[in-house]
Amino acid sequence: MPGFLLDTNHVCKMHEKHPLILAKLASLPPGTQIRASVVTLAEIDWGHAVTKTTDQAKRDAYTRFVNSTFLPNAIPISPATRIEYVRILSGIWKQHPPPKGKKTERHLVDLGVDINDVWIAATACEHGLVLATTDSMACIRQQMPLQPENWLATPVSATAISQPP
Repeated sequence: MPGFLLDTNHVCKMHEKHPLILAKLASLPPGTQIRASVVTLAEIDWGHAVTKTTDQAKRDAYTRFVNSTFLPNAIPISPATRIEYVRILSGIWKQHPPPKGKKTERHLVDLGVDINDVWIAATACEHGLVLATTDSMACIRQQMPLQPENWLATPVSATAISQPP
């Protein structure tokens, strides 16, 4: 069983003790890696820097949670991460070449590719981890050997599957 790299949306919901996140975590074998990328932690810190929250106590509690749960084992961007980054972006480029004269950044934005998501996905690929995210990342997903999971998607019950419409 591979471990998991949590995206910002899953880290947030883990802190909020969302029932679907807690159920998924409880279902995992003991010792399963649950990690975050330094890019995810930077997104969280940036969000705090630009968000005008009126509840500093909640912000401080979230920061303590992130710092104690994820910061000690955060996965940094390494020289090897760049290889996965290049592999993902090259795959996207080959499948969706830009029209002549279109700027790279504009083309990627038009495809729905967020560069932070590429770095996070590259980190997951480098370490053989499954990315847990609510982001659609369609073009990025096509380049990943382990398909991302959305732990916040409502599970379909076996009863609903077996019942005719």
